[in-house]
Formats: sequence, structure tokens, C-alpha cells
Amino acid sequence: MHLLLIHQNFPGQFRELAPAWLACGHGVSAIGSTPTPPDGDQWAALNYFRYQFEDQDTPSMEQRGHAVALVCRLIEENGLTPDLVLAHSGWGEALQLRSVWSQIPLVVMPELWGSPLVLGYGFDQELSGQQPDPDLFDDHNHCTIRAIEDSDAALVASEGQRLSFPLPLQQQLTVLPEGIDLTGIHSRSASALQLGDISIRRGDPLITLVSRNLEPLRGLRQLLKAWPLISREHPGARLLMIGGLGEGYGHEEPQGNHHLADGMSLLPEELDRSHIHHLEWVNHDDLIAVLSCSACHIALSYPYTLSWSVLEAMACGAPVISNHGSPISHAITADRNGCLVPFNNHQALAKAVLRLLNEPDLRTELGQGGRQTVLRQFNRATSLQRFEALFEKLVSGGP
Repeated sequence: MHLLLIHQNFPGQFRELAPAWLACGHGVSAIGSTPTPPDGDQWAALNYFRYQFEDQDTPSMEQRGHAVALVCRLIEENGLTPDLVLAHSGWGEALQLRSVWSQIPLVVMPELWGSPLVLGYGFDQELSGQQPDPDLFDDHNHCTIRAIEDSDAALVASEGQRLSFPLPLQQQLTVLPEGIDLTGIHSRSASALQLGDISIRRGDPLITLVSRNLEPLRGLRQLLKAWPLISREHPGARLLMIGGLGEGYGHEEPQGNHHLADGMSLLPEELDRSHIHHLEWVNHDDLIAVLSCSACHIALSYPYTLSWSVLEAMACGAPVISNHGSPISHAITADRNGCLVPFNNHQALAKAVLRLLNEPDLRTELGQGGRQTVLRQFNRATSLQRFEALFEKLVSGGP
């Protein structure tokens, strides 16, 4: 069948799914705001269309919806009518799709309900007493409601994301993750690697943190608060943080140049910083190799979207420490497939890290348990089967 994928920053969530659908014989077209389609042989058969604006740096959601609708009409005029449309609805791209195709099945991916909690207000004690603009989420949530009402199916990637929505909307959402390629991860695992002047070996007391941007929303501040306790009790421990220095998804602005600098300023002056490493970017193969060597992966988070890197760490067998209320917490049973600590208790975080560093059998047990969790709940092969069943049902007119 012919699938039309819509995402502001294409490929976004379709990064792995779209090539898989192309490989299995589906026709795939895409609409995004990025100037060019992704590179690579796996994208060669993709039809890519860009929507854009004239003289507008920050278009409204309605304007985005209108721009996407214009592209859809162009697609229709050129005989590329899709059998099914999948749209990330967070920025308004799905708002006018029904004005173009009233009968074609529409699947939306609303991702998250906007609330102060998902940005840490009422969750991170460092933000105690603060609140965002009460109208901050109105446009986003109104757009989400309209997209779900227009859709034939609405998908989110984790149970935690589903629970962020009001109860009436929760009942209209299906949890269907994009999934992780366990076979590919296994083939790229490593027992040792060299990244610049950083030498890594499996079995080393290596703690990892990975995030698109290093920020409080993903637990950066909590980890650096815990680090003096960890390094004092385990002087050989090393910390490797991988992520950019942008402001990130959170609402909190850095006090200095970036959040990492703010976090490092919390460390005592006498602390040996030679065991703290930071890389802004590594290629995906090297990331998997790092995670396969990790003795402990930190996956703290506000109740936000589920990070692929957390699932990849679990798939690599790295024991994960997360927090109650995080996007992955619903999939973790303490001392079976990971550890859970209170987000605001860095002493508990340090204790959990030290326990894993000092108990290799526990590391192995929790790492294997985490991999089995990904195999059961976040396996891309299973997710692709579920997507296929959903497509067939919707295209055939099923409920």
C-alpha cells in the first residue's frame, strides 16, 4: 500500500520505520519542513515533499496545517493519493488533512499532553514554587484534541506518555512503540573501543548518560549532584556523558553558557574531574558500542517522552537506573530489569550506582532483564507486525 508520513522534522519518529516499510514493498511518501530528504540507499525510493512558508520564522499551528494541506492537494493532483496517512500531530500538520482526504484512514501520533508536570514543575524540587505561563500549553493541547478527534487511530510510544493525557483521551490512545532493532544492536556491540582520547572496555566501572541535549529534564543535575558521593566511594568510577549543549526540551534556561556548565559548577573544587568525560556527538555504531560497555546507564527523566537511547541501553544489556514517574518507569520492576530511585534524591541515586558497580552479578542480572523487557515490549520486529495489522484493518474499513 501507499503510506504518506508527515513530520515537521522528517524523518523524526519514522527514522527506522520508513526504511523498513520501503524494504517490505510499501510505497512511501513523506511531507516535512526540512529542505531535503534523508540520505542513504534505504531512502532511495522515498517521495519527499517539503512544506514551507514565506517570510515567517515561527508559523502558527494553523498555518502549518494549511501549508501541509496545500502539499497534500498537490500530491492528489499528481496521482499519488495515499492509502493511509500517518502524521505527527504536535505542531499542527494534521489539522486540515480531513479537508483534503475525508475518507482515507488517518493515524496520528500526538506523543504527549502538555502540562507543567512534563516540564518538571511540581516534579523537580529545583523548580519548587515556579509555574510556567498558564496559557503555554493551550494551543498544543487544542491541536492534540482536534487531531485525535479527526483520526482513525492515535498512537503513543509508551504507557507513561499515554498516562500524561486526560482520562477521556487516554481511552482513545494505543501504545505502539517504534521499537528497537535487537539484531542490529547485537551485531554492533563491542567489548572495547577508543573515542578520541577516551578508552573504554567492558567491565570498567563506566557510568553513562545519553541525551540529545544534556539538560535537567533528563537528570543531568541529579547525576552531577550524586557524582562526588560516587567518586569518593569508588575512585575508579568514570562518567561519560554524550549529548549536545543546547537548551533541550525543557523550559528551564541555563544560568551560564549551558546546562552542563551549570551542573559542573555544582562539583566541589577539589574533585578530580579527569574521570568525567563529555562528547557532544558520536555515530550510532559507536553509541551502541559505548552502551554495550556501560556498567550503569542513567535514565532519569521528567514525565516526558521515552528516549530511544534508554531502550538501546537496555537492549545492549546495560543495567538502567531510572526514577519513579519517568517514561520508562512503567516497564521497570526494581531488582528484576533495572533500578528506580526518587528523582529528587541524589543520595539514593549514588547508592544505586555504587551497588551496581560493586555487585557484578547484579549488573548482569538486571542487564539481562532489561534486554528481555525490550525484546517483549519494544522489539521493532513485533512493532512492525502490529503496524501492519493496524494498516490492514484501517484500509479494509475495520474499526
